[in-house]
Amino acid sequence: MNDISRLTIDNSNLLNDVIGESGISNDEIEALSPRLDNLRAKIDDWYSRSTPHFLNLPRTTDLEEIKRRGQEFARSFKNTVIFGIGGSSLGGEMLIRTLGHHNPRNKVKFYDNVDPSTLHELKEVDWRETLLLVISKSGNTAETLSQFLTVLPRMERWLGEGKVNDHTLIVTENEEGALYELAKRLSIPMIKHPPVGGRFSVLSVVGLLPAYISGVDIDGLMEGARAMAKRCTESNMLDNPAFYNGATHFLHAQKGRSITLMMPYSDNMRLIVNWFRQLWAESLGKVNSEGVCVGFTPMEAHGVTDQHSVLQLLLDGPDDKFVTFLTDPSQRYEGQRVPMRFQDIPAIAPLAGHTIGELFMSEMKATRTSHANRQRPNRTIALLDRDAYALGELIILLEMETVVVSELLGIDPFDQPAVEESKVLTRQYLAELQAMDFSI
Repeated sequence: MNDISRLTIDNSNLLNDVIGESGISNDEIEALSPRLDNLRAKIDDWYSRSTPHFLNLPRTTDLEEIKRRGQEFARSFKNTVIFGIGGSSLGGEMLIRTLGHHNPRNKVKFYDNVDPSTLHELKEVDWRETLLLVISKSGNTAETLSQFLTVLPRMERWLGEGKVNDHTLIVTENEEGALYELAKRLSIPMIKHPPVGGRFSVLSVVGLLPAYISGVDIDGLMEGARAMAKRCTESNMLDNPAFYNGATHFLHAQKGRSITLMMPYSDNMRLIVNWFRQLWAESLGKVNSEGVCVGFTPMEAHGVTDQHSVLQLLLDGPDDKFVTFLTDPSQRYEGQRVPMRFQDIPAIAPLAGHTIGELFMSEMKATRTSHANRQRPNRTIALLDRDAYALGELIILLEMETVVVSELLGIDPFDQPAVEESKVLTRQYLAELQAMDFSI
């Protein structure tokens, strides 16, 4: 698969005609086609249904309502604070960081953890000019509830009890959840979280509202997502980018490459990796119907920084990794030029006259070629800096790749049964601490 509109994917270094026996063939990819017949039927339903599903979010999400609210918030507040964890925050933050748009009239800040040292900075927030956006699909997320409830008294002191609702918006789905109940008691306005899993919700109000407040082009983003969603309904293995790329992941995993490493050569794209890591790990780490534990481990590295840390492992260590390079080809034309002044010094001579961008892209190309020379499979995905359309394409592609791999593994990509145990134990340990306090 090569050009997909404004997103370019080079899979040549995954194939055996480039990396020899370490690679795979298009024939092997096409041989997996019958195993995806059930998924084809599901995709047709997901894409065409009128109720929200991650694949039809680019078509069913009400952008006009999001823009109306976003414009109102951007005019009324200087800051937006977002409480959420996992899919409730990663998608929105990724859109803002990747597309690089920042509204100077409204600064957006995400809090996706309950680390007390980080939350301490909320003591400096002027709530008179701040919007609080609280996001939890279940409405019972312990971390998000704790964030909100611990900051609520401070908001009430700043604003008065009757004014908190003018500075707060809640996004939740579960009408039986605690967050929904709090919204009713405090008369806080709510927006319905779509009935899709948090890690698949980035192209809904969950990700789009924070992004729009920050100035992101959500129209372009969704236009690209719609184009890719349409392509992902193709039945042919070689024409459907999700089928093709999902199959390459699966086939290389059959060769022992179950670690999925994503390496962006762009600081703007680092948050794509954070978002993808949750999508991949939580969707694929499961016990299949035969009782076998399956899944691919996501790993991150950053170009060029990690050429000086993990590159040695990638090239000479175990051949257990599938590498994806993310890059922006336009960067070769950016940056200051190294002056010719000291070109007589041997270490400087190769750099003299070149821009920092040319060095950046040359290092990416060298790393990619070194992988191929050692028959280490890798692909390169390129999108231009701040191209909302291309990012929309990439989001849908990665989501659909995840679904394709899960189908080949024989698991459900949309649940997360194992993490429930940790949630139960957390509440148990809190109860034990409370009992200890009372006994003192």
